[in-house]
Amino acid sequence: MSHFQMEKVAVAPSAALRPYVQRYLIIEYFSGAMNTLLPDAGIVAAFRFKGTCLVNGSSAPNLLVTGLRDSARKLILSGRCGNVVVLFTPLGAAEFLREPVEELFNGTLPFEHQVRRSHLDLVEEQLAEAPDHGRRVALVERFLLEQQRSRQPDPLVAAAIAHIHGARGSLRIDGLARLAGVSQSALERRFRRAVGATPKKFATIVRLRHVVQLRESGASLTEIAHAAGYADQPHFIKDFKRFAGEAPESFFQTATTFC
Repeated sequence: MSHFQMEKVAVAPSAALRPYVQRYLIIEYFSGAMNTLLPDAGIVAAFRFKGTCLVNGSSAPNLLVTGLRDSARKLILSGRCGNVVVLFTPLGAAEFLREPVEELFNGTLPFEHQVRRSHLDLVEEQLAEAPDHGRRVALVERFLLEQQRSRQPDPLVAAAIAHIHGARGSLRIDGLARLAGVSQSALERRFRRAVGATPKKFATIVRLRHVVQLRESGASLTEIAHAAGYADQPHFIKDFKRFAGEAPESFFQTATTFC
């Protein structure tokens, strides 16, 4: 990984979008960079206002949406690059997308599949000309509100998500289904349709995100594996390597990884 200069600013969503958006990140790079993007427990959209970007070696569109993933991606950026990143809540993205969220798993979709090209051209132009980050976030919020579809979230899936987060991803899916009062297959079908991945995949992402947080607090890898509910180190290392693209020991020695 190369060293680079980066500025990251977190912005809370407006009240109207708070049920659907966790937060916005304005991420601006001032020198070229190669970075690792870890899987997150929500679909992500990116609105680039300057520079260019390659994801896993392919040129990325200026406006895109990325589904839930079970493995890391490599990001290569130009010398100066800026994005407004939308981190959706687990159920939030389905409120704005025409494509079924389950079809986005491990995939990336240009926004032109969702919106007329002429509309996107206008949004891209406005973002590039915006004088500051506040204006850029306002433009993104207006764009999202224009796409809003007023769907009712599945309460059973919402409750399952809360249980998964409460257990920090360390739980059995058959037990979760019993708690919800449905069969495991019914839970998986409804969860995938609403969130974009199976509850098991989602729980694994939540669990390994918790691992990253534990490491940031100073815990050892042995302590982390135990706290995250792993019965043995090999299982922990195997899951983490798929999640981050490398073994935990080498991953946590890489200071430039974006989490």
